[in-house]
Amino acid sequence: MRTKKFKTIRLLLYLLMPLLLSVNSVSADGLIVIPRPHPFPHPFPLEVVYHHVNVDINGQFAVTSIDQSFYNPSSFRLEGYYIFPIPKGAVIKDFKMTVDGQELQAELLDAEKARKIYEDIVRSMRDPALLEYSEQGVFRVRIFPIEPRSEKKVFISYREVLQLDNGLYEYIYPLNTEKFSAAPLKEVSINLKLTSDDELKTIYCPTQEIDVIRNSDHSATVSYEEENVKPDIDFKLYFGTDKSKIGMSLMSYKERGEDGYFFISMTPAFNLSGREINEKDITFVLDVSGSMAGDKLKQAKKALIYCIENLNEGDRFEVIKFSTEAYSLFKKLMKADEESREKALEFVNKLTPIGGTNIEEAFELALSNKSSSARPHIIVFITDGKPTIGETDEDKLVKYIDSKNSRHTRIFTFGIGSEINTHLLDKITNSTKSVSTYISPSEDIEIKISQFYDKVESPALTDIKLDYGNSIEVYQSYPGGLPDLFKGSNLTIFGRYEGS
Repeated sequence: MRTKKFKTIRLLLYLLMPLLLSVNSVSADGLIVIPRPHPFPHPFPLEVVYHHVNVDINGQFAVTSIDQSFYNPSSFRLEGYYIFPIPKGAVIKDFKMTVDGQELQAELLDAEKARKIYEDIVRSMRDPALLEYSEQGVFRVRIFPIEPRSEKKVFISYREVLQLDNGLYEYIYPLNTEKFSAAPLKEVSINLKLTSDDELKTIYCPTQEIDVIRNSDHSATVSYEEENVKPDIDFKLYFGTDKSKIGMSLMSYKERGEDGYFFISMTPAFNLSGREINEKDITFVLDVSGSMAGDKLKQAKKALIYCIENLNEGDRFEVIKFSTEAYSLFKKLMKADEESREKALEFVNKLTPIGGTNIEEAFELALSNKSSSARPHIIVFITDGKPTIGETDEDKLVKYIDSKNSRHTRIFTFGIGSEINTHLLDKITNSTKSVSTYISPSEDIEIKISQFYDKVESPALTDIKLDYGNSIEVYQSYPGGLPDLFKGSNLTIFGRYEGS
């Protein structure tokens, strides 16, 4: 079940669609059409087995490589046409295509000829969706034979020049026509390598859930993967460059006589120096109850050891273990020097699982740590999130934590295992403007921990407030309370405004 946060984001994205679609019209991915006569009720009898895309963007130039496999589930030998609608406004160069390893020459048709192809297809089916591409040119290649119960592998590569609008570059990869596949795609993935001579700040995808790994100030890796789906919306990525320590991008959209929509993105520099990272107090809370036995506790200890070893100079920290009862190692926040780290690592390595899960007492002890008002205090809570002792009702437990959290301490949760109580952990992080991270037994814990702790260990801006001035009135903005901004993270704000 999705949280209220994601429902709100989805609603705001729906409200903001006029903005997001105004920059470039919809494009489409390649598909194989089987023209009449044929024994099928529609011209798309083939199934897309997989769809893999690799993109290399260097500044304003993008090279896209597509690897697709189509399956003919019928008992008929088929003849078809592979058509690739050209994104409207895109300048495509070096278009290459191979089918089963043989390079084929694609025929380039202008928008008028392409429109006739789409209209002919629509006449043979009741779904007029293809007409949305009627103003775009197309590459077309004849494919024969398509043997019964066999695959056809198609590889395409092309270059294009990206457009710059309001300080943001836009890359569109067309996934929309995969809705015409005869069956859900078993695999679809987009892996994008992004590099720029200028410092990368904003990286944002409003259409799919992506994973962003920032390798440096000038490079990042973006990935999207799903299984057994029929994508019905194109992949859109916006990225911007900025030389300042905190990059900010703004997009707005307003129809005449109506209130406007806006989108703000804030991103800190990747290579922040020690002086530019706020010193912090951090309390690690580790679940060592019986439910954490086996691989769960091994992963949890590995995560905690990584965090302790990567504390910044000037940080203070505490380690709390809990099961039936909670126990504090130092009894206070301790400076992260070599001696305190060694003691903490020795403590963690000796932990064994036993007893029940008293989350209530764990937070009572963690929130009793007194932190200097000039320093942010952060709690990292590592657990499978299943309370069995003390308060066990999720809503009451969250209210209890809120009542004890008078200093508005940020609580980051790290869920371990395959049966995590995500409902409780999401509620805790949402109430404290933080983030949750989850890891299953099969995932690469090294990557997941480093991504998680990069957010926690390097706060770039805390207690953020936005002043919109006097000329506009902002309403329906999300998120309502702004979270802190951490190294490697991105803060996005949506909303509506009245005025100009």
